[in-house]
Amino acid sequence: MRLGDIIHVASADTYTVKLCDENSGFAGQFVSISMSDATIIGVVTGVSHSIREDMVGYISQDKKIKYQPYIEDYKNSYCTVHGLGTLSDGDGDGAVYAIDRSPHIDDPVKPASHDEIVRFHTAGKRPHAPYLHDLRDRLQSPVILKMIDEIRDAVPESEKMLDLVRKYMKRIA
Repeated sequence: MRLGDIIHVASADTYTVKLCDENSGFAGQFVSISMSDATIIGVVTGVSHSIREDMVGYISQDKKIKYQPYIEDYKNSYCTVHGLGTLSDGDGDGAVYAIDRSPHIDDPVKPASHDEIVRFHTAGKRPHAPYLHDLRDRLQSPVILKMIDEIRDAVPESEKMLDLVRKYMKRIA
């Protein structure tokens, strides 16, 4: 399942994605972006929906069916993705919690699979999420709390560690 395509790369770790479906994507959702030799793992930090103002008021309900090809252009849904790190292709842990090169425009963005989330948050068969501490200044608390829930679902043995992070995030929020 494809979430959408990258339409803007602001930096090596910040991207704007045009969503395929306005009902897809939510803040705190892990995503993956495949590159030639690695996969970027990121998180959706926000979702926005926009409507072209010049089209909204002019098409009546009975005419919308007639002009169907045109009305699809006035609705747009976007999400902002923050890159967390990369997974090397192939077996093994291979998680690097930094991004040294950005993806390209039109690269497809997909929801991260269960396996990708597990590989990204496991090092030496132990739960591992070293980037969470650094994100507290960059991302809003609700996004981080949703990420914690996603990690807990994928890596249940990390529950005790994540409960401490959750309490800390709630306290500083």
